[in-house]
Amino acid sequence: MKHKRITICIIAVLIVNTALAATYNVPEEYSDIQAAIDACGDFDTVVIAPGTYSGSGNYSISLRGKPITVRSTDPTDPQIVNTTIIDCEGKGCGFEFYMGEDADSKVAGLTITNGYGLIGGAIYSSNNSSPLITNCIVKNNSAVFGGGITCTNGNSYPLITNCQIIANSALVGGGGVYLSGSSPTIRNCIISGNLAPHGGAIYSHNDGNPLISNCTISTNTASNSAGAIYCYKSSNLIISHSILWGNTASSTPEILVGNLGAATSIRISYCDIQGGQTSVVLDTACTVAWGQGNIDLDPHFVNIGCQVENNTYIGADYHLLEESPCIDAGDPDFVAGPDETDIDGNPRKLGKKIDIGADEFVFSIPAIVKITPKALNLESNGNWISCTIQLPDEYSIYDIDTDTITLNKQIQPTWYKTDEEAQKLLVKFDRSEIQDMLENAESPVSLRVAGKINDGSDFAGTDTVKIVRSGDKK
Repeated sequence: MKHKRITICIIAVLIVNTALAATYNVPEEYSDIQAAIDACGDFDTVVIAPGTYSGSGNYSISLRGKPITVRSTDPTDPQIVNTTIIDCEGKGCGFEFYMGEDADSKVAGLTITNGYGLIGGAIYSSNNSSPLITNCIVKNNSAVFGGGITCTNGNSYPLITNCQIIANSALVGGGGVYLSGSSPTIRNCIISGNLAPHGGAIYSHNDGNPLISNCTISTNTASNSAGAIYCYKSSNLIISHSILWGNTASSTPEILVGNLGAATSIRISYCDIQGGQTSVVLDTACTVAWGQGNIDLDPHFVNIGCQVENNTYIGADYHLLEESPCIDAGDPDFVAGPDETDIDGNPRKLGKKIDIGADEFVFSIPAIVKITPKALNLESNGNWISCTIQLPDEYSIYDIDTDTITLNKQIQPTWYKTDEEAQKLLVKFDRSEIQDMLENAESPVSLRVAGKINDGSDFAGTDTVKIVRSGDKK
């Protein structure tokens, strides 16, 4: 009976804490993020409005060990996430966790860019800290170790989920992620376009048990070894339900398991790895447990990224096409958690089995999409990019839920009109938004227009346009 009373008291305290939790708004109430955090009590929330935040109080941000949430206005809305930007301006990293934060310390739905640090360009977690990082974009950050995210210390168990870790760089190791003696879970993430001499995507060493599951690791580059993953010295890495494809290095484009002071083991199951088991290179006394369900087949992404001149990364669309062998290729006994989603927020298991990679394939009604102009001058001062959307004959154009339409998951139309006779929907996108999105794009570029119809079904279609710049030869 005594234990029952204690349990009831604890539950009552948690309910009271939640009920009394406050919300602090940036920039309406506080001009910088750190000031809002400093004002928080336990279980409070800092809500950051869309905009770009830089300068003192908006980099090297610390949650001070508090169980609080720091988030955008809607972490599930890609447009909100893309436009809620922490710009570190090369002065420090984005967030630092070093005061024993746990899973109640959350960062959600933010873009962190231009961070710089010795260890961890955008996010640094150490000293028994285990925060939750979710629905964030970590891009164009740099460090000596861990251009994007760094996790160190044996008692650190961060959860990094539904994030995009893209186009970061490191001078030594871990262009995207650097792990040293820690045991994070990295789940439902895209890790692409990152650069480092060793471990273009991930560099992991020292005692730990990192888990990488349902991630897409593609188009990362190592100037020396391990374009995707380099692990050694008892970094007992587990990789499951992940795609490693299109990574490059001077040697070992995918995985290198090293023995520098201690033999290392690695476990891989239900993964699509380019080159199969032969792409896992082992040093003396190191081992790989090559489990069930591994394949070596083109994953058939909508569009794979690429590195171009000056180490510029051209982004990609890592959704799976209908012919992908990664669909329904996961563990038949896998049971998704009740709230577990893929990187888009769709249920993690939609088919008979879980898919491999960050994206859970959603059947889309094939739409005919035509975008004009076909040649887009990025220096033009025009107002609009026009598009027509046409569904198959069995669907009416009036079935489209216009509020759900997006271009490349980022840009919503500013105007639409229905052409009843032609059964087409005419939409216009803000030209400047598209020009900003395509600033570093390589011509030609594939643009994907997607949305939902009123019964909740998805539709999608793509069109290709040429990119024109003022310096291009005629």
